[in-house]
Amino acid sequence: MGQQRRGDNGGGDGGGERTCTRSGEPIACYDPVFGWFNQTDECYYKLTEPQLPPESGGGPDGAWYTPTCLAGVQPPVWFDDPPAGSEPPPDPETLARRALAEITLRAPDLQIRPDPDGAGLVGLPVWLWVEKAPETWGPISNDEVDRGLRVDITASVTNLTFDLGDGSPPVSCPSGGTPYPAGATGPSPDCGHVFTRSSRQQPDQKFTITATTTWTVQWTSSSGVTGTIGPETREATVGVRINELQVVTE
Repeated sequence: MGQQRRGDNGGGDGGGERTCTRSGEPIACYDPVFGWFNQTDECYYKLTEPQLPPESGGGPDGAWYTPTCLAGVQPPVWFDDPPAGSEPPPDPETLARRALAEITLRAPDLQIRPDPDGAGLVGLPVWLWVEKAPETWGPISNDEVDRGLRVDITASVTNLTFDLGDGSPPVSCPSGGTPYPAGATGPSPDCGHVFTRSSRQQPDQKFTITATTTWTVQWTSSSGVTGTIGPETREATVGVRINELQVVTE
């Protein structure tokens, strides 16, 4: 079997962020088929399955590993200690969640017209939108590396809804809405609402508008595995006073 007993791990470091090269050229530190790369002999090592009988005189924690080198797959080799980098790969989704925990997904920057410090009128259009920034809308990216495996994430808002607080169905606004142009008198082209009753009977005599962003986090790993985290949601609220339109008669 070409057995070769090795009492140490062959050098290298299986932990942290490391780079691997073969013949001076960059190479993946982990391959899902061949295992983890040992920089000392420039071969990949993977736990042999099924295991052969223990090596005579081998250490109690030893095991057989199958190397794959430039010349191809080699006979199993006994190691008293695991070869460098041969520990099981980290779970890529776990790395993705670690990367997500390091970024901030903020609540939407909610904007409306009429101005919340003023008042609107029953029957007149209300404009709804959000100001977009990476932390409130995306895309926002991050990465995490562990034992040579890299995971990249990108978080983006994939939907936005407005609950108007008056009992009407929520307004879906995946585009984020259109900012109100000064002097406009018509309705928003995509994300607007018309209140059909006043807010006089509401707490503080205002309707509470709630904007909810839905975030989706896409992740990819250097081992070729991909996935999605989410949805994650964030909310922002604002109150708006809606008065009844007074008709003056003589």
